[in-house]
Amino acid sequence: MQQNSSAQADNTRTWGFTTAGRVFFGSGVVRELRSVSEEFGRKVLVCTDANIVKSGICDKVVSVLKEGGSDVTVFDGGKPEVDVETIDVATAAARKASPDVIVGLGGGSNLDLSKAVAIRVNHDGSIQTFYGENNVPGPIANLVAIPTTSGTGSEVSPVAVITDPEKTMKIGIASRHIIPRWAIVDPLLTLSCPVSVSSHSGMDALTHAIEAYCAHVPVERSPRAIFVGKNPVSDALARQAIQLVSGSLRSVVKEPSNRAAREDMALASLLAGMSFSCAGTAAVHALQYPVGEATHTPHGLGNAVLLPTVMRAIRKSRIPEMAFIARCFDASLASVPDETAADQAPELVEKFSHEVGIPKGLGALGLKREQLPDVAKLAETVKRLLDNSPVPFDQKGLLGLLEEAY
Repeated sequence: MQQNSSAQADNTRTWGFTTAGRVFFGSGVVRELRSVSEEFGRKVLVCTDANIVKSGICDKVVSVLKEGGSDVTVFDGGKPEVDVETIDVATAAARKASPDVIVGLGGGSNLDLSKAVAIRVNHDGSIQTFYGENNVPGPIANLVAIPTTSGTGSEVSPVAVITDPEKTMKIGIASRHIIPRWAIVDPLLTLSCPVSVSSHSGMDALTHAIEAYCAHVPVERSPRAIFVGKNPVSDALARQAIQLVSGSLRSVVKEPSNRAAREDMALASLLAGMSFSCAGTAAVHALQYPVGEATHTPHGLGNAVLLPTVMRAIRKSRIPEMAFIARCFDASLASVPDETAADQAPELVEKFSHEVGIPKGLGALGLKREQLPDVAKLAETVKRLLDNSPVPFDQKGLLGLLEEAY
């Protein structure tokens, strides 16, 4: 497939698109789990956490699996920010259960946990062995991902994010081998999601969509590259995700039982996940990795605080995209020139984030000003994300972003 681009003399470049093997979406679609035993085998390990069990969602999933003839084991030791120790414990449980398929159930951390366990079931070595890009040597155990939040897009992504205290930052594993075989996105499973989590995860989805929509367009990129830059498919997905978030996240936060808004946000998360899984994320995520580890705050919250600052820094290189974003949040900008609309995009996104409960400034997350140079130094090492930025950032530039966001 090809896309017109001014990046090359012949005005063409190549790109690819990959997503989950099958995607099921809609209220009540969790019933598709009855087919798991026919598709993958009877023995199922569900990776989740105690809160999902307490909510009753896990019981519902297990019940549907058993209706289809599955023999189910539940690991409920997941944590909000999955770490190496939790992965080790979950892997031991998986090897004892010898599952035919692993079902990840919960927020992004539980889905990332299930990916990590599925890697280690099939491949020797500690989880650190697989850090970075294309370091998973082959297929992982069969994996089904069921999100209960609307934000991470992990159900369709080639990325798992791990908290590693030894690295003083979160680390990514990026490989197409870890994209789930099935993604089951049932908006009804998000109804019990707490308001704060809905806010943070919703802003995570918005960040995914905006970073993918504004990503770098490489002249050349290895065919093994996980992120290939913005392209017609990722742009279409990102645009719809931005529209859905701008129209529905406020409603979810103000009225958590609003099923229509929940469905819109579940779709926004899915589309944004598909978009960034191809085009890539960039400087916001590169900065959030060390910010998240330093402050022990949710991934989406850190992204939300950083997003407007990075948008300001890249605005001039992405005028049409920024104009589209601005008009999603303020329809009255439809009649003004792109440059005028684009100028307002960062402020409109910042205003929106405050309306859905995001605090202002990195200081509100517990980060100390004297930590900023170390955070910038760590962020500079996340080359696979910084390479996706339409504007290059060195350590000095990253520090400037942090100081502004502070």
